[in-house]
Amino acid sequence: MTSGFAEFLLRRIVGFAGVLLVLALMIFVLARVVPGDPARIALGPTASEAQVAELRVEMGLDDPLPVQFWHFLTGAVQGDFGNSLISGKPVAQELAALLPATLELVLLSLVFMLLLGLPLGVLAARYRNGWPDTILRLVSLVGVTMPSFLVAILFQLGAAFYLTDWPILGRLSQEYSGFQGPTGLLVLDGVLTGQLQVSLDALRHLLFPALALSLSGIGQIMRITRSAMIEHQRRDHVQTLRSFGVPGRVVTFRYLLKLSAIAPLTIMGLEFASLIGNAFVVEMVFSWGGFASAGLEAILQKDLNTVMAVVLVSGCFFVIANLLIDLVIGLIDPRLRLKESR
Repeated sequence: MTSGFAEFLLRRIVGFAGVLLVLALMIFVLARVVPGDPARIALGPTASEAQVAELRVEMGLDDPLPVQFWHFLTGAVQGDFGNSLISGKPVAQELAALLPATLELVLLSLVFMLLLGLPLGVLAARYRNGWPDTILRLVSLVGVTMPSFLVAILFQLGAAFYLTDWPILGRLSQEYSGFQGPTGLLVLDGVLTGQLQVSLDALRHLLFPALALSLSGIGQIMRITRSAMIEHQRRDHVQTLRSFGVPGRVVTFRYLLKLSAIAPLTIMGLEFASLIGNAFVVEMVFSWGGFASAGLEAILQKDLNTVMAVVLVSGCFFVIANLLIDLVIGLIDPRLRLKESR
């Protein structure tokens, strides 16, 4: 690892650590200004004032705000978000059981965005202003404008009517309902345990939810890739390559695609957080039972500990995804590393 790349990496890690600290502070402040007493919410309307006061002391709600924030921050670093105000169980334990379902859904959605959005964007740029470009631009526009919940419902209805054997609810079929793996990611667990039929069944359940969740991102990446490809086609070095008789296929895939992939990769990093945020709708339609829908339920029930944990964990995944994207972009484009090292 060169010193320039190490400095680039260190700058990114420090910057994202600062982002997480600010996010934690914002979550804490918002949780404290929300109307309602968390202790009263946890105990219910029939609890006496003495019981509420006792729970407030136990939860540290009477401590000064800086002390409360320090306890929240140190607990979050250790994975301790307190107990759910509704169920009374540790929040970390509940979320750990739900997180793999959403993570598996979001990861496959990102794979669809990369495998479909990028090549279709290249194809649209390659046949600019031709009929393939017109069709693909229309498809991308539909993908960007249609809300994911509507796409999810259409997929579900279409599968129920035309593909009667295709699963449209849950993560696994009834015959595999007792399956448990080491990671909670069912596709991966099926491979790790040698039960490929479980992986195939999990993939069948994943297909429509992941497509519904990724359709907007596919449209965005397709449009951005097309624009970036067209812009780079006008550059002098590309014109020089063409004037020397380099085949168009080589120019497109060896030179243009590498430069044009930077913008779509950046969008994918930003999309990661929005996928987690939007996943709750798709999870509810397909009865997925994941982390995102649990966050929505916690908001509706004013379960502040769970809400704070969901937001902070989502922020952590957003930061990690963007850090990885920045590293990939830094490897693709040395100019970014040089700029950061100055």
